[in-house]
Amino acid sequence: MSLVSFCILIGAIAFALGFLLLLAPDSVRKLNELSAKMIARIDTLTFSYRIGVGVSLIIAALFMFFMAYYFTKRH
Repeated sequence: MSLVSFCILIGAIAFALGFLLLLAPDSVRKLNELSAKMIARIDTLTFSYRIGVGVSLIIAALFMFFMAYYFTKRH
């Protein structure tokens, strides 16, 4: 997996989770129940600060997309 693909993948995941935290927090709660069995739990503190965490994830996703763009233009 190349660095550009990795940046795009992480950016897409962060953007989707941030978008869901802002607009559909109930779907993230359902995802939390599923992921608790498989991967990890999303803390209840995340839900209490869901707007800040959601905006932060979207900003991080935009940064990752910029880095993918930068890496493609650099070479």
